[in-house]
Amino acid sequence: MKAEEKDQKEHQQDLEKRSNEVEGSEKYTDILSRVIHEGEEIFKIKKLAVFLSACIAGLEIGFSYLLICTLYFLLAGKVEEHIVFKMFGLVYPLGFIMVILGKSILYTEQTSVLALPVLNGQRTILELLTIWGLVIIGNLLGGILFIFCVGDLAAQLNLFDKETMVKIGSHILNHSYGVLLLSSIFAGWLMGLLTWLLNSTTESLTRILLIALITGTIGFVGFHHSIVGNIEAFGAFLYSETISMGDYLMFLVLTLLGNGIGGSIVVALFKYRIFESHYASKSKK
Repeated sequence: MKAEEKDQKEHQQDLEKRSNEVEGSEKYTDILSRVIHEGEEIFKIKKLAVFLSACIAGLEIGFSYLLICTLYFLLAGKVEEHIVFKMFGLVYPLGFIMVILGKSILYTEQTSVLALPVLNGQRTILELLTIWGLVIIGNLLGGILFIFCVGDLAAQLNLFDKETMVKIGSHILNHSYGVLLLSSIFAGWLMGLLTWLLNSTTESLTRILLIALITGTIGFVGFHHSIVGNIEAFGAFLYSETISMGDYLMFLVLTLLGNGIGGSIVVALFKYRIFESHYASKSKK
């Protein structure tokens, strides 16, 4: 264990050394180093703690869903439906603010973070897939639990009814497989970028603004976020006679895959390769 920690520490020191050797790249590489360090710290957490944190994240992200449904129920019949769907961007960020500032582990926030230690040679693909699996299962179970908790309660509090839950879920499911995948890649790309941006500042208000802007964009445009989408789709499946388990599971497969591609490849891989190619070109001179 000590030898492994020493090896990982040497990887981090090597990255920082190379960062300092690249003229004019301090800001970029400082962020890269912090993101890799953040990912490495998550790998060190005990698996049970990772799973429980992921469950909490799945529950907390449910508050975005709660506000989305409440807003739709409040404005249905008063405002044109397509405008109501765009207004989701105003309330969508709440759950993300709670999760990210509260340090719970959310799959889409961690795709790029956890991929970077692998790209840097500190962790293996198997370790990455293992922790991704724990986080995904925890996030999904937390979201499903949220639906069971809020379904009847929302109706009792006159926040929204089950018909609203079906409407919200049907809205995100009513797309071709290709659209779901591509939309999810864009959502994963934005979430990966959010992680990168958050590591560029320590100011709490700035961080909240960044979370609100990025996740608000996802909500406004309608890109598919797998973990919020899990809650939306499961709520519709639970109370709809036309949405099948197959519809729900296919949605999960496509959105989880798309979010993973967007975060780990479009953000993590490209950001790391930019650094690598820049360093290589500088070192040859």
